[in-house]
Amino acid sequence: MAGLRRSRPWSVVAGAVVLACAVFWLVREGLLDDSYITLSYARSVVEQGVWGMIPGEVANSATSPGNVLVLALLTLLVGSPVWALGVVFVASAVVLVLGLRRSALDRGLPGWTGVMTAVLVGLNPLLLSTVGLEMTLAAALLAVLLASASGSRPWLFGVTAGAMALTRLDLVVFVVTALVLCPGLWRGWWKWFVAVGAVAGPWFAFSWFYFGSAVPDTMVIKQLQASWGEYSFDNGLGMLHELAPRPTLVALLPAVCGVGSLLVLACANIAGRAHRAWPWVVLGLGGVAHYLVYMRLDVPPYHWYYAPSLIGTTIAFGGLLGLVAARMRRRALVALAGVVLVVPSVWVAVGQGVPWRTVPIETNWGSAADYARIGTEVGRRVGEATVTSPGELGTLVYFCRCRMVDGFSDRGYLGPEIAERIDRAGPLTAALLRVNYHHFVPTEPREIDYLLRVAEGPGPDPFWTISTPLGPPMHLTLEAAKP
Repeated sequence: MAGLRRSRPWSVVAGAVVLACAVFWLVREGLLDDSYITLSYARSVVEQGVWGMIPGEVANSATSPGNVLVLALLTLLVGSPVWALGVVFVASAVVLVLGLRRSALDRGLPGWTGVMTAVLVGLNPLLLSTVGLEMTLAAALLAVLLASASGSRPWLFGVTAGAMALTRLDLVVFVVTALVLCPGLWRGWWKWFVAVGAVAGPWFAFSWFYFGSAVPDTMVIKQLQASWGEYSFDNGLGMLHELAPRPTLVALLPAVCGVGSLLVLACANIAGRAHRAWPWVVLGLGGVAHYLVYMRLDVPPYHWYYAPSLIGTTIAFGGLLGLVAARMRRRALVALAGVVLVVPSVWVAVGQGVPWRTVPIETNWGSAADYARIGTEVGRRVGEATVTSPGELGTLVYFCRCRMVDGFSDRGYLGPEIAERIDRAGPLTAALLRVNYHHFVPTEPREIDYLLRVAEGPGPDPFWTISTPLGPPMHLTLEAAKP
């Protein structure tokens, strides 16, 4: 432990860069379908100056405008959305490890426990199954939020809170939890208040007027889905365990330890023995609060919805490691506890193949390679015509470069969905939705020229068959909409 204790920030950064580069190389060919939605937005902004997924069509279904903006900027520099994603992934890993290390040092805990916690978060199989979405960036911002709270940095807290709102609006749950449980943040409250408004305010104001909705349209789209048969967010972890038992168990293990750590740290804090670790308790409770909020939202069990809770509770476990290490002479035993949790994550990552073709935990019908192959062919066949989405369109759109439409890419489908969501909502939620969509102008959906449909079982032509290790084979069919 002496070497880690004396390590300088530059050596920590170097190690994070090397490990993150290796991990991104491992996962980059198995990205989720929804990851390619984000990449399509970034490419569209760069190549056409259009906020959307398909040529000439404005949309507002990017859940993370902050992630899209960062990817678009980096795409201008490196020329490829995928390589821009690699830069974001590596940079986020560096911020994650530095934020957690700084937080530990601020509170008199060993800096190496922050590094250990960053590895636990970064190699979590569920987090690695979301690469391309905004969860890697969210983990980095949560680490900075911890550093701002642990070191009483109101300006940094405000900038981070604003960035979190742009990255994913539901991350504000962590900000609210910190404001409730850290009274010190209210000294000089105007500093973080101004910073939040300066960072997040312009985008949400622009979105409200220009797109007709301050928040992304996915809020309505996903809530209308409600569940996948018998599975919703409430019992979705059971579904994920059925699909991928080992990766799911390995992913949940640090979070379970984190929930236990919350109880230990909270009791120790009441006894006056763990005040140094209070910010870690706050972040862990933010993870629990995030989980409870999603239970109330009644949405399907997309596996990345569980990621913020896993991040928050895993960081709480890191706080307990730091506190115990600070009080022990034989710190190797504490390090061993972290290693015991890291090793299964490495085992899952390597066992998925080198490099990955699919992620360990997913619910897509087809792999990225399947959709890339078929999307390229669909683009060649339909040209400038409009084709319907089969239900998963991210990777298909990215490689098709064609006008493939559904509610995510064509806002013409959104008007009836907004009306339905308002009709289902209670009085307060309905009023908020009406305010949010006050400037929304309904349009007609594009006229369909081709139908791309999904059917069960392998197709008669193997070219159109899609599959993943976690589900049965299916196939796509392409046909003209009008004879």
